[in-house]
This record gives sequence, structure tokens and C-alpha cells, in this order.
Amino acid sequence: MTERPVRIPNSLTTRGSQPLIGIPTQEGSDEVVRYITSGKDADDILSGDESSIQRALGLAGAWKHIDDEGGPDMLDDLDRMRHETRPTPPFEL
Repeated sequence: MTERPVRIPNSLTTRGSQPLIGIPTQEGSDEVVRYITSGKDADDILSGDESSIQRALGLAGAWKHIDDEGGPDMLDDLDRMRHETRPTPPFEL
């Protein structure tokens, strides 16, 4: 018996009230994005991926060291530079 090729849909239709949640995942050597329209389904998928949970938790406080390394004025200096820099002009596609 011959196997039928897997048909991958190229569109997704949802109701306006439904969320559209994109979850990057690995399928073999390919990185793909799974789109889910249910928060519960997304939670179920993500709860099974312990490494993703640990990476997300590891981001908590990731910038905490800035004040220690740059002194108390470092964040104020970054904010001042942000306001003094001219914004990039808009571009057209």
C-alpha cells in the first residue's frame, strides 16, 4: 500500500474572538511554528516542554546585574541616550 503524502495546510481561519498563539517548536532538524487558537491547548503543549519553561524562568531578573556593573547611574544614562538619539526615519516598503 502506498503512503499518501502529508498535506500541510497553508492557511488558517479563526473567529475574531479567538486568540492566535504561535508556539515555536522543533520537528526533527526543522524549527516550525505551531499556531493554536485555544489558550488551554497552548498551555497543554507548553506544559510538556520543561526546557522551554526553564528558559523562560531563567529570564526573570536577567537584567538585574546592570546596576551592579554600571553603577546607579547606568540606567539613567541609557534612558538619557535613548531620548537624545534621533529616531530612524520611517521607510516605505
